[in-house]
Amino acid sequence: MQTNVLRKLIVSCVAACLFALVAVAQDYKSLVGKWNMTSETDGDPVYWTLILKEVDGKLAASLATDSGEQPAKDFSYTDGAIKFEAPYQGEYYDIELKLKDGKLEGNWSGNGNSGRTTGVKAAE
Repeated sequence: MQTNVLRKLIVSCVAACLFALVAVAQDYKSLVGKWNMTSETDGDPVYWTLILKEVDGKLAASLATDSGEQPAKDFSYTDGAIKFEAPYQGEYYDIELKLKDGKLEGNWSGNGNSGRTTGVKAAE
């Protein structure tokens, strides 16, 4: 009797862990693609592209402008928050974004300044 209960408990725990892992893996799937981004302060917009990909089962990012494409520096995706550093005019700026109503919204900061950053997913 105890063996049967223990077996059911173990199976339930394994199933719950697998479900949690699948849920975390699926969490970022809707983010994969190109995003048309705008960073601004005082009404002065800077346009750029955020490219989110799945690499080895994890979310990865690169940034593109008219000057080319490069990997996002110190990229992380934790608890729904995207964080990385982006180069602009010789300096690196912190970017933090979250998906809200199908759009990326957040802030940039660095070099004594800060502002809003938003993005919409590009048509595929």
